Amino acid sequence: MDVVEVLRALGGTARLRDARRHLTRRELEGAVKAGIIDRRGRTYHLRGSDIAIVEARELGGAASHRSAAAAYGMALPPGDDRPSVRIPPKARRSGARRLVRLRYGFLSRSELERGVTSPLRTVLDCLRDLSLREALSVGDSALRKQLVQFDELVAAAAAARGPGSAIVRRRVSMLDARAANAFESSCRAILLEAGVTTFRPQVTIRHNDQWIGRVDLADVAARVVIECDGWETHGTRGGWTKDARRHTLLVAAGWRPLRFTWEEVMFESEWVRDRVLETLDLAA
Repeated sequence: MDVVEVLRALGGTARLRDARRHLTRRELEGAVKAGIIDRRGRTYHLRGSDIAIVEARELGGAASHRSAAAAYGMALPPGDDRPSVRIPPKARRSGARRLVRLRYGFLSRSELERGVTSPLRTVLDCLRDLSLREALSVGDSALRKQLVQFDELVAAAAAARGPGSAIVRRRVSMLDARAANAFESSCRAILLEAGVTTFRPQVTIRHNDQWIGRVDLADVAARVVIECDGWETHGTRGGWTKDARRHTLLVAAGWRPLRFTWEEVMFESEWVRDRVLETLDLAA
């Protein structure tokens, strides 16, 4: 096996003592000089390896929170993307890089070997420590991708102890695998923080036996629809025409459609909240 094959077999990154089981130090350093792999401290990694996992291996911990969620391909809204590393409770890492966020907590042997917390622990950590929009985005997508099961999340939340455990249990009940992306999860988080619990994701709407479409969020009783408009899917002439027609059909069928952009949901949450509350008042 060559250097690349060895590191790939080891998960893309490995500390010197682990790599030396298969390669000589001369081979490793030669690959670094040739630009085939990178080295940080005593840790070697493939070009493009997740920096948080590299940092975790160097610190003897595991990538966690947003870093772990990204490693698993879970959905994430904008946030603090400094590498997050979980290390054992009594560990002291005075040599940790300034931009690394250290989190203390138990780690299993498999998590230490992989350099990333398990999908279940990752979701629980995000539910406990991150904003609601981040927590829902991660949890919704983990369920959608079947990286975790809802029953095991509920059981783990019920068994949680210590600071933040009540938050975990409350937030688990808010998760919904039907949410399509972080855009929708973040919009739902705005509503939930405002005490609005009546919107469901991905609702199919028909009128007079005509299929109008599947909307992002809907309060069926109030007949209010929320569409999260992303430019990548709605920014063409054909996409705009289709959306305009659907908007008209919704209004004609007695619905009140609201359309929010990515920027509004991510950076103007109070404005989004107020528009929804105003519309619900009118609908009532």
